[in-house]
Amino acid sequence: MLAFHNDRFIKSEHGRPVRIMSELLASKALIEDNKIDKTIVIFGSARTDPENIYYKAANDLTYKLGKWAKEQPDKYAICTGGGPGIMEAGNKGAKEAGAPSLGFCIELPFEQSTNPYVDKDLEIQFHYFFLRKFWFLLRSAAIIAFPGGWGTFDELFEALTMLQNSKTNGVPLILFGTEFWKNLVNWPMFVDEGMIDKEDMNFIKFSDDVKETFEYIKSKFNS
Repeated sequence: MLAFHNDRFIKSEHGRPVRIMSELLASKALIEDNKIDKTIVIFGSARTDPENIYYKAANDLTYKLGKWAKEQPDKYAICTGGGPGIMEAGNKGAKEAGAPSLGFCIELPFEQSTNPYVDKDLEIQFHYFFLRKFWFLLRSAAIIAFPGGWGTFDELFEALTMLQNSKTNGVPLILFGTEFWKNLVNWPMFVDEGMIDKEDMNFIKFSDDVKETFEYIKSKFNS
């Protein structure tokens, strides 16, 4: 039997490097085959109900961004984790705008199922979180984080670390839902305790308004 047909080997500890490389290269192939140049990334909770104000805001914002993106010379995709909640709202807005709707899905014991608004040829399933986060950031042109739980925080602080260390340059990062983000995290304390530079806070913009967020992102591309 050829090694790559040997399920027992592929799924074993010895086969882990093969599995890792498969997820890395399959994602690359999917993006390049669909000629996606850049992504606008939406983070947020899978538990957000469609009646929630943040669900509606994510839907409205990605619709605006999707319409705008279709007029750009580069090909943009609205990119989410492919699941329910805020992710669904983001992909729905992209779909309604006729823009590419990309889903980086992940195997989870609960909550995660691919939402119906992910384009079928722009869906990929991940097993490894670190590879999923790598692809979230690699081609990101803008990042919008809506309220969420530990998964959202994991993704957000990964992005902030990359921005702080110039691994992801010039990417606007918006925290949508000022009350949530400022009540949950004591942002000034990072500076007060000397854990980050005062200038590092410039990587973040807080917003509660879809139009303001949309115009802010556009201004970053036109500056």
